[in-house]
Amino acid sequence: MTSLARRRPPPALTAVLVLAGFFAFWQVALTVAAPRRTVIPTPLAIVDALASQPSAWWSNVVATGHAAILGFAIGCLLAVGLALVAISFRPMEGAVLRIGLALYAAPIIVVAPLVVLWLGPGLQTRVAIAVLACFFGILVNAIRGLRAVSRESTEMLHVLAASPAQMFWMVRVPSSLPYVFSALKVAAAAAVLGAIIGEWVGADRGLGVVLYYSLFQFEVARLWAAMVLCTALAMAGYVLVGVAERRLLPWHESVRIARLEAKA
Repeated sequence: MTSLARRRPPPALTAVLVLAGFFAFWQVALTVAAPRRTVIPTPLAIVDALASQPSAWWSNVVATGHAAILGFAIGCLLAVGLALVAISFRPMEGAVLRIGLALYAAPIIVVAPLVVLWLGPGLQTRVAIAVLACFFGILVNAIRGLRAVSRESTEMLHVLAASPAQMFWMVRVPSSLPYVFSALKVAAAAAVLGAIIGEWVGADRGLGVVLYYSLFQFEVARLWAAMVLCTALAMAGYVLVGVAERRLLPWHESVRIARLEAKA
């Protein structure tokens, strides 16, 4: 049993093999069974669309990524700042959460035209919509994490006569980081979605613009190529936050378990 476990391929290799098999099946199935397809292109057609104009694709990816990164950063700062206010002044917690919930409940695709009217078309609009997309999840998890302090730790620091600042940095911050990083991984992908929606209503370049025009011009391969890049950009944000989590929280149980599973 031990030798079989040791011969098991790493998860990354398994994922690559599964994806390769899926794309091979996709290519063969469409080529043989549906040669006159019009809605679903083959993987080779998507690759050809990506390879046809690499500089234009790169320019659009940079535009979307720029807006998503700015929105993600601003959303994080606002959410964590409001979470600190809610923790410091308990009567404010309910009001902060209600404001965040109201912003989250409003559909982004409905709010986006209003943001364009308020801020005008341009980068500021795309960033603002990306902020709205990732703000609420970070806010809720930051408040939960700052509240998730064990009674034993608090009592011990009280016995040691720790100051409020020491209590905050030694107990509240470490307890909140796992919650915050869980929200950041989701928010990184949500910021890309917000930036794309912002490009639909107020931009002249970006992956959202490519999606919009490809849809109405019925350029199916180009549409799917843009979808692939959008997905890759969102996954890149998720993975980068996960890497930062493993670097900054090596002591947390979830990180240690993931490392043990990767070595198994």
